[in-house]
Amino acid sequence: MKTKERFLNALRHRPVDRPPVAAVTTGITVEMMERVGIFWPEAHRQADQLAGLAEAIHLCTETECIKLPFCMTVEVEALGAPVDYRTFDTIPTETRHIWNHPDQLAIPEDFFDRERVPVVLRAISTLRRRYDDEIPIVTSIVGPFSLASKLFGFENFLTWMITRPEWVHGVMAALTPLATRYARAQVEAGADAIVIGEAGCSGDLISPTFYRDFVAPYHSQLCPAIPAPTLLHICGKSTRHTEYIAGTGATAYTFDEGVNANIARRNLQGRVALIGYVPTVTVLLNGTPEDVYRSAFECLETGVDVLAPGCAMAPHTPLANIAAMVEALRDWSRARTAPLQTPD
Repeated sequence: MKTKERFLNALRHRPVDRPPVAAVTTGITVEMMERVGIFWPEAHRQADQLAGLAEAIHLCTETECIKLPFCMTVEVEALGAPVDYRTFDTIPTETRHIWNHPDQLAIPEDFFDRERVPVVLRAISTLRRRYDDEIPIVTSIVGPFSLASKLFGFENFLTWMITRPEWVHGVMAALTPLATRYARAQVEAGADAIVIGEAGCSGDLISPTFYRDFVAPYHSQLCPAIPAPTLLHICGKSTRHTEYIAGTGATAYTFDEGVNANIARRNLQGRVALIGYVPTVTVLLNGTPEDVYRSAFECLETGVDVLAPGCAMAPHTPLANIAAMVEALRDWSRARTAPLQTPD
């Protein structure tokens, strides 16, 4: 089975010869940069370097997708937030929020011509032409809740959920169409699947009730409106969110070790594929290849549809540890397809 077909089939609960192994959040490491000779922060801002570094994970490892962009600041920068591009081994971050009241929210008509938005779209098109139907191209948007938290400040936005819920709904209603338009533009450029990054929705930050009332209704608008598989990424202890994620129309849920995979599988009831969840810091970054191999086996035993790092890989993650994750997937798959041995 071809790599792209396997990946897309796994997302849609269609037959596969084995689960894919992929990095659907940021999977670029310093070793990959050194091998291809393309480095952050320059690669964030030039389409040819963005595409060239994004494909490094395919060139340097046997993981089964190419993912770009590498950070969660593309939209906020286009909307006016100052961004610190930082260093070769750290990702960009906005330096401050720019609005303090919903009335200040303004989406420029030339959003798709601003800052790195056209850079990302050109890089997607380059990779689509380069890889055609060989490798899936996975791209990402910042989900409306996380985008609002960046634009207005998380503490402000969290306070409004209690004191001014109508403000929160107004902002979410304004940002969801922008997220939809940007995701559609990525699909038109050649993306095969869209990650909706919602780190701000983590169960470590908001309760399941807040997710149900303030976020899920907008995810339910966003996911069905995107003409490609949607991969909803929420990190942290978000097990109790999964009951409500099931109704959003998301194709897949990508999560880390903070989630009980067995409960998530039960809540999602086969409607939403599971992607995860090898720990990125304790295992992939700081563990040995043996640790990674063992953890990947455990993830596969819980029934994930796609084996993946639980979140963005740290830039200093060893390539040997990524290779161990791939090796575990293949050994696990072979063990389940090997013919039974019968006594003579």
